[in-house]
Amino acid sequence: MRRIAMTVTAAAAVLAVAGCSSDKGADDRPAPKDPTAAAVEAARVYQEARNDDDWAKACAMQTDRYRDGTVEACVAEHQKPSPTPTPSPSQSSPPPLEYADGTTVRIKPKASASGPERADMGPVTAGSAVPVPAIGDHPPGTGVQVEYAVTWPTSSSTSRDALRLVQQGDQWLVDQAEDILESDIAHGNPVHDALMRR
Repeated sequence: MRRIAMTVTAAAAVLAVAGCSSDKGADDRPAPKDPTAAAVEAARVYQEARNDDDWAKACAMQTDRYRDGTVEACVAEHQKPSPTPTPSPSQSSPPPLEYADGTTVRIKPKASASGPERADMGPVTAGSAVPVPAIGDHPPGTGVQVEYAVTWPTSSSTSRDALRLVQQGDQWLVDQAEDILESDIAHGNPVHDALMRR
């Protein structure tokens, strides 16, 4: 009986010395962090930069393919244009755009001559990461839903976008951004569905 107790005590001592911590790898290095957590954070930071019109940061966080040029050219492309006159009520507006499945393209409100320059954007939240396969020119990557409130003086809404991120070296870069439609939400996997539209 004494021999069994000594064996159990010795085994417990070996386990305590070896360490059963999940924070360390076998060679005492920190365990690798979840790479998708970095993708989710990159998606949140990217969308905040877009919402804040920080195009130097947003353009630098895009893949070369998505940006289609240099960071400087991307920033210049997104500079605010000079205001244009608002069409008079007598001018006709074009019919609403529709997707192939018959849903209407959701148009985000734009500034008017009598309204604010832009809406107030709430804080950005990012959902969990979803693997997305390649489609068209887009490589396989990680999809993340970003969501934020858009508040105008007379209305407010919630904007939901799906971002495709790809890892290049130690960075996560945005390669695609799509609006999440009500039909995407109804299907149960909105990020995947939005990023797989052509």
